[in-house]
Amino acid sequence: MKIEGLWRYPVKSMAGERLEQAFLGARGIPGDRGWAVFDETRGGVTGAKRIPALRAGKPRYVREPVEGEASPPVEIALPNGTVARSDGGAGPALSAWLGKPMSLVGLDGTAAAAPRLVLSTESVEFQRAAMGLIEGEPDADMSRLPPERITALRRGNFFDAFPIHLITRKSIATLARIAPDTLWDLRRFRMNLLVEGDLEGDYPELSWVGRLVRVGKAVIEVDMECPRCAMVTQAVDEVPHDPRVMRTLVRETHHAAGIYALVVEPGEVRVGDGVEVL
Repeated sequence: MKIEGLWRYPVKSMAGERLEQAFLGARGIPGDRGWAVFDETRGGVTGAKRIPALRAGKPRYVREPVEGEASPPVEIALPNGTVARSDGGAGPALSAWLGKPMSLVGLDGTAAAAPRLVLSTESVEFQRAAMGLIEGEPDADMSRLPPERITALRRGNFFDAFPIHLITRKSIATLARIAPDTLWDLRRFRMNLLVEGDLEGDYPELSWVGRLVRVGKAVIEVDMECPRCAMVTQAVDEVPHDPRVMRTLVRETHHAAGIYALVVEPGEVRVGDGVEVL
C-alpha cells in the first residue's frame, strides 16, 4: 500500500489543498481546518451541513502553517469573483456572498476555539436532513462519539471529530461498481489521506478499526468508521448534487466511508510513501 494523495482544508467546509508532503501531528496536518466561518446571528461556527454554498469557496494559505502555532492568514476566492482575506476584514465579503452576517475565525494554537453550532440543538427533522437521511432510514451509529467524547475531541480545533480521515481507492472503486450511475468523485469525501494498493475486501480500511497503521514516518490509531452526512451528496464545482450517494452508503456500509484516526507517533508523510497495518 502507498499514499496516493494528501489534502488539507484551510477553511472548514471549503475546498481543499492537495499537498505533496505534510507533517502529521497530534492535531493532524498543520493548517487543516485552521479557519471556519462564524454565523454572527446565531453565534457559532457553521459549515456546509447548514450552508452548502460554502463548498464553492477556494481558500489558500498566504504562508505555510506551523505545527502548534496560530493559523496563518488565509485568502478565499469566492464564486462571485471577490477575494476574502482573514487579515483584511473577511466579514463583509463573506456576508455579501452568503446573504447574512458572517465572519472568519481562526485557531490560535491553544486549546481555545470559537464556539460552534451543534446538531443536538436543532430539530430532529433538521438533524436527519443534515445527515442526508430520508424517511425509513436508520440513524448512523454514533455510539463511539458520545457528547463528552465529542467535547474532548473538539478542543482547539474545528474538526467534526478526529484529526485524520483516510479512505482507500478500493472503497471508492467498490462504490462506483455498486452504483455506476453516481459520480464517486474524490471531492465528495474530503479525506486527508487517500491510500492505494492491492487490498483485500470491498472496503479494506474498515477492517483496520482498533489497529495501528504506519503512514510514511507517522503512526495513526484507527478509532472508528467515518459516518457520512449530507455533505457527500452536495454539489462541488462540476460534481452534481446527488442524494443517491447516501442511499448507497446507508444500504451498503451502514453510512460509513473511510475511517477516522488519531496520530500516536507524529512524523512526515509524502505522496508515494508506504502504508502498513501494524
